[in-house]
Amino acid sequence: MPGLPAPDPAGLPAPIWLLKFLSVFTLTLHLVAMNFLVGGTIAMAIMSRRGKTDAVAARVRDTLARALPVTMSLTITLGVAPLLFVQVIYGQAFYASSVLMAWPWLAIIVLLLLAYYGLYACQFRPEWLGKHLNAVAWVSALFILLVGFLFSNNWTLMLTPKNWHTLYENSISGLALNLAERSLVPRYLHFMIGGLAVAGLGMLLLGRSTTRKDAEAGERLTSLGRKWFLAATGVQILVGLWFLFALDAPVRRYFVGGNMIDSSVLGLGILLTLISMVAVRRWPWLAAILTGATVFLMVVVRHRLRQIVLTPLLRVNDLPVNAQWGLFAVFAVVLVVGLCVVLWMVLVFARAGGSTTAADQPEAS
Repeated sequence: MPGLPAPDPAGLPAPIWLLKFLSVFTLTLHLVAMNFLVGGTIAMAIMSRRGKTDAVAARVRDTLARALPVTMSLTITLGVAPLLFVQVIYGQAFYASSVLMAWPWLAIIVLLLLAYYGLYACQFRPEWLGKHLNAVAWVSALFILLVGFLFSNNWTLMLTPKNWHTLYENSISGLALNLAERSLVPRYLHFMIGGLAVAGLGMLLLGRSTTRKDAEAGERLTSLGRKWFLAATGVQILVGLWFLFALDAPVRRYFVGGNMIDSSVLGLGILLTLISMVAVRRWPWLAAILTGATVFLMVVVRHRLRQIVLTPLLRVNDLPVNAQWGLFAVFAVVLVVGLCVVLWMVLVFARAGGSTTAADQPEAS
């Protein structure tokens, strides 16, 4: 298997079809939370500036500030499982690309911690930040955007093993980034602009629950969220086409008629996106369901893209399986319980209208 390390002799811990499904499912959950985090942090930063002269904008900022630390914790928690599945299924490519960009990859931990602290400061210590509140909000947003850029670098780098030797020769100290890859920028923008779209929908729904306690802030947040969703979704479709045509022609052909299943999944995702844009004005919850389905379909497309590109060197369907059903049962139970807890947290937060102020928090023991 030239260009890739040898597969793990221990084999896969479960059938490949099950690992693939769980990878797609858990990544979908992670992306929904991540999208709201990306767009919501940018929206909070914008509202922080407007809030200096607009009392309603300041209350919108406070509403978002209360939601974002929770969202970030969900994003990180829900991101562990899909990352582990990538390591299990595509470990030969993933570990090689991660070593090439070792220092930027490790820097993600620092960036997340700093962004997390910034979001908590915006929620619990706005009076302490004072005139620096807007700067802290923007720094947190930029750190989160940078984390996304580093992830996109690794995901594209693991798909281009032909470049590994050159990148290693140019940077043997673990500082290689895949900046020459033509699909890097459209791929990154496709995910980040998608974050603005999903965040817009999340802000719309959050605004509707906030209206019970603060009609003006709730209506402003609802209107802002709807505008963000429509505008960002329209731009995302265009960027998605850019991403599609940035792929090598043999790979792109799978999604434009060369393979009916792959083409149908992509086409259905685009169709659901267009329907959600129409539905969002009168039926926001329908738009939310359709958007969730769209995210799932696009994750399937993303998975297929990875498999198609790596197939000449890594045929994951042929990897040996050494099923460990006892460990898998433990994982399944923990996953189900964890998802139930997350759902409960979200429902409690929604019923409370996002009211998690400093006064609401218990004292640390």
